[in-house]
Amino acid sequence: MRVRNSTLAIFLASEVVVTLIGALAYSEERSYPGNGAMLGAIILALPLLLEMAGWFRMPIYMHVWASLAVGLHTFGLVWELYDTVWWWDELTHVISSSIVSMIAALGLFLFDAHSLKIKVPRCAYPMMIMAFSIFIGVVWEIAEFTGDLLASTGMQYSLSDTLSDCYVDVLGGLTSSLLWVLWLWKDPNGELADSAQRPLIDLFDKAF
Repeated sequence: MRVRNSTLAIFLASEVVVTLIGALAYSEERSYPGNGAMLGAIILALPLLLEMAGWFRMPIYMHVWASLAVGLHTFGLVWELYDTVWWWDELTHVISSSIVSMIAALGLFLFDAHSLKIKVPRCAYPMMIMAFSIFIGVVWEIAEFTGDLLASTGMQYSLSDTLSDCYVDVLGGLTSSLLWVLWLWKDPNGELADSAQRPLIDLFDKAF
């Protein structure tokens, strides 16, 4: 399937930036931020691969949103802004949790649009988006704690830092909920409805 020019442009720009930042970290023999950058590059490639396969076309504003989340996180790791700028962690958590929540909202929207058996009431979206945001936030904190125990990554500074991250994740979910209620569910440009392509729609029909 032909990839949209806008998708390709966002992918190339974000991949170049993240990869160069990661290469800088590796050149300074700092494997942890370098590995974080490479993981971010892989994550940013997933929507492009799905679009190339003809399964899923993520809305452009979500591409930009995801690139911003990965870029800020990578930038903060390499330049140690998580240690020197007190609000950097909160900023990245809000943006990351909001894009993850919005992808969950898109999944609900597609279930509602293409499944004959599963229907999601409009009024349930904000609650489900918030619940998913909290769930992913907790899973992330568990992953950080596990990384600290097994690899001494030092991602968790204190109990108050962990709880602060959870509070900010809730704020990210609330942001996505408000955007959904105020604008996105109307799908003014049809990007949400057009995101699922025929193979994915056929899978919905068979499975749900």
